[in-house]
Amino acid sequence: MSLGSVLNTARSGMLASQRAVEVTANNIANASTPGYSRQRVEQSTMIPERYAQGEFGAGVVIEGSTRARDVYLDAAFRRASGDAAGGNIRSNMLGRMEALLDEPSDTGLSAALDTFYNAWSDFAARPTSASAQTAVQQAGAAVAEQLNRAGNQLASLAGEVRTKFDGVVTEVNDITASIVELNRSIVALESDGHSANALRDARDVKLDRLSELTGAEVIERDSGSVGVLVNGLMLVDGVDRREIAATTINGALEVTRADLPNRPLQVGGELGGIRLASSGDIPRMQAELDSLARGLVESVNAIHRTGVTWSGTPPVSANAGDFFASDPLVAAELDPLRTARGIRLDSAVAANASAIAASPATATGPGDSSLALQLSQLRDRPVPFTDSTGATIATESAGDFFRRIATDTAFLARSVGDRAEVDGALTNQADTRRQEVSGVSVDEELVRLIKFQQAYAAAARMIQTVDQMSQTLLDIRR
Repeated sequence: MSLGSVLNTARSGMLASQRAVEVTANNIANASTPGYSRQRVEQSTMIPERYAQGEFGAGVVIEGSTRARDVYLDAAFRRASGDAAGGNIRSNMLGRMEALLDEPSDTGLSAALDTFYNAWSDFAARPTSASAQTAVQQAGAAVAEQLNRAGNQLASLAGEVRTKFDGVVTEVNDITASIVELNRSIVALESDGHSANALRDARDVKLDRLSELTGAEVIERDSGSVGVLVNGLMLVDGVDRREIAATTINGALEVTRADLPNRPLQVGGELGGIRLASSGDIPRMQAELDSLARGLVESVNAIHRTGVTWSGTPPVSANAGDFFASDPLVAAELDPLRTARGIRLDSAVAANASAIAASPATATGPGDSSLALQLSQLRDRPVPFTDSTGATIATESAGDFFRRIATDTAFLARSVGDRAEVDGALTNQADTRRQEVSGVSVDEELVRLIKFQQAYAAAARMIQTVDQMSQTLLDIRR
């Protein structure tokens, strides 16, 4: 083995140490970079040289740099993050639905209903009092206003959810397009023998976000590309992709393939949570509030229209009309039946409180207040509540029906929120395990930096030693 061979061996050690220092420096520089995976220089022993005296090492060869990454930990994290994202967004929507009901409180619909029935009770006690009659008018208007407010806020939330849904679908399509381009670049680069660590990191960031949005499953290919599967649909397969679309099917918001708009696709993640809120939670509450409005209007009007009002001296009776009505424009826009957004005071009642009746048609004078008493007793009287088809869904008082709506919504919000907390904890645990493998520890990198620095110095010392040996040989020849 010649001194030249020793120099080459030392040189290979210096180069290997230099590359290791460069990679370590890059790790430290990117310690806080989101999505960055810790890198390592891969090196192996050169093919040894054979001599008559035996086999002697020829140094080290750099194979390249690799990322510290575990596909199983990635898969566990993505599953958990998709579940957590879907639960969080649905929990947020349910929380807002619960808040718009404003219960329990002194200013919500329950309080307005109590005030309404109390006003009828006071009117029954003072049937000739104009102030008691006005109090009934104002209390009825307050009930209608509370239902209008809840219905309008819920409709506004539904529109906001639809906009969010469309935005997420667009983001998913943009991400799949980016993944296709990254697949193409990674395969091209690695087929030439180069490492594509930075591109793989960028792709993993996209895949993490896609899993969060859809609950997607990632399939690694031997070529270096990946496939993305969402409930049986291959969104990305190498350099091929399929777009998704937001579609309304039978009144429900759905995700479909863009080329098959009539076939719903079950998705998880944020899209799944938004879909559950948009197609289940919000329509259910809208239907229940509309049922409450219909039941209240029909039960009050059924009694009120049988009564009479009094005017003049001596008093003369006139048949009473409806107490509540529905705004024709709102009803035409939403539903031919009465809705929470459309409930109003009847135009005659709204114009003049004297149109409010306290006496039944059989009354002989304004002192008979049995009709007002019947209306005050609606507080505890079961009445039918129907859905949009006219089928009875409940028979109970209006107050009990509304309290059930509020209680069910609060219970569901708490249940979904608790599950989202569990999924969030699982996501954090999965991310911690993943970071233990792929994350950068600055302390560890500094230790490795010292090791590579010493290895470089040792190789340099070897070169210095060979130089001295060469000089000795030259001196001998002189």
